[in-house]
Amino acid sequence: MTGFEHALWLLLLTTALSVIGRWLPWPRPITYVLGALLVGLSPVFPRIELEPEFFFLCFVPPLLFSDGWLMPLREFTKARRPILILAIGLVLFTTVTVGFVAHWLVPGLPLAMAFALGAIVSPTDAVAVSAITDRLKIPSRLSIVLKGESLMNDATGLVAFKLALAALVAGTFSLRAATLDFTLLAGIGFTVGLATAYLVGRIRDLLRHLRGSDPFIETTVSLMTPYAAYLIAGSLGGSGILSVVAAGLYSGWRDPVHMDVQSRQTSWTVWATVLFWLNGLAFVLLGLQFPDIYHSVGHLYSPLKLVLLTLAISAIVIGGRLAWVFPGAYLPYFLSARIRHKEPRPAWQGVLVGGWAGMRGTITLAAAMSIPLWQDNGHPFPARDLVIFLSFGVIVVTLLLQGTTLEWLICQLGLREDGTQRKEDRLARIAAVEAGLKILAEDQNAAPTPEESAALGKVVSEYETRLAELVADGETRENARVHRSATRAHRLKALRAERAALDDLWRKNVITDHTHRPLLQLLDHEEAMLSDHPESADI
Repeated sequence: MTGFEHALWLLLLTTALSVIGRWLPWPRPITYVLGALLVGLSPVFPRIELEPEFFFLCFVPPLLFSDGWLMPLREFTKARRPILILAIGLVLFTTVTVGFVAHWLVPGLPLAMAFALGAIVSPTDAVAVSAITDRLKIPSRLSIVLKGESLMNDATGLVAFKLALAALVAGTFSLRAATLDFTLLAGIGFTVGLATAYLVGRIRDLLRHLRGSDPFIETTVSLMTPYAAYLIAGSLGGSGILSVVAAGLYSGWRDPVHMDVQSRQTSWTVWATVLFWLNGLAFVLLGLQFPDIYHSVGHLYSPLKLVLLTLAISAIVIGGRLAWVFPGAYLPYFLSARIRHKEPRPAWQGVLVGGWAGMRGTITLAAAMSIPLWQDNGHPFPARDLVIFLSFGVIVVTLLLQGTTLEWLICQLGLREDGTQRKEDRLARIAAVEAGLKILAEDQNAAPTPEESAALGKVVSEYETRLAELVADGETRENARVHRSATRAHRLKALRAERAALDDLWRKNVITDHTHRPLLQLLDHEEAMLSDHPESADI
């Protein structure tokens, strides 16, 4: 069976398990792993061999790039101190702590490989955390810190993982040499990532100027950017991981204001689909490989010992994070007068939620599965399967324990958004409506015909009504909100009636596909705006 057929089978399995996972009471990655494990035991499903380097190259660059692209750069800069305390300090603390504990618990496990395990399980999963915190609307600063940490600790954790593997291959480790290597890798990586994203942006601007905007070309170039940043940095001796992060941050700051509407919509849809595939496929592949991994470690350790080792490493990961976040949050505040003057004292509820929001996910899995099968001398990589097994165990424990209780903890502590986002949202809406009124007033003064003047007057009246609602007092705004909600419900009902009428004409062969499909796209777009963005009519 060819690799293409394997890919089709994997996508079909991922889609089927995604549908099943919607009705199950645990995080979807657990469904992917368990479902793939059961399917993999069947002799009918094809056996899939994974190349570790390909696995890493396929999954890590787009995942890191998307995290960087979605990170608001201004807020990231403002919260850089707590983010770096978690993304660098906590990663190193987790790497060292887990490394020494694993080396002590597992006789014969090389210390460098134990440190590699610690680096693998140090990054948190942005998707798992955001799925909960975005829905519950936690305070904006806490949300930015958690997202920024997840972005940066992916990078630092993966770099530490690569350094640990290099130390294992070399047989020696020097803290001074590792520090110098990290600095050099980081410097070259960030520089190459920024340069790559800048050059790609300039090329896209040039193509847009010469031939106009093409959403499919824009999207293709966007998908290739993380791979270009990763491969170029690696060929120049830098960190491809940090290069991808830098490219994502720069592109996320630049792209939204340089792409047209259609290109933005197309890119967003394609990227969302690709990320859905990658996040699902990573866990499906682990489930398919797990029988072989368990078989390779099962003859060395009893099932009870494997469970105890998994629980011990998971306890170190979870407990170490909780032990780190409170000193990390309060010591800078108490030791620095400048911080006390500029920032409010961190609330213990937010610190506790930040400490509990430590679920592990796709990046941890991708790093573990990328451990080479063989060393340069032809010997197998020591304890590779055990490290993958323990990494998988940490993912499962954190998703089941923290992923299913984080929402309950946030609700119990009464954490709510602080109003910053609502204030910015209202300010932006008022500015947008005022700008629209200004340009409409200019057109109204220059309207050549009574018919055009009347049409403009109607649009101006709508804008003035929206502006009056935005600047009104709370009670008036609430009445306007209720009115908009009712209006939206009626519009949705009418749109669905329109679609039913078009479908009926198409089924009766009154209209052809060429007429039916474009009209459906228009209705779908309008309904999506009303369904996903109920306040969009105010912008």
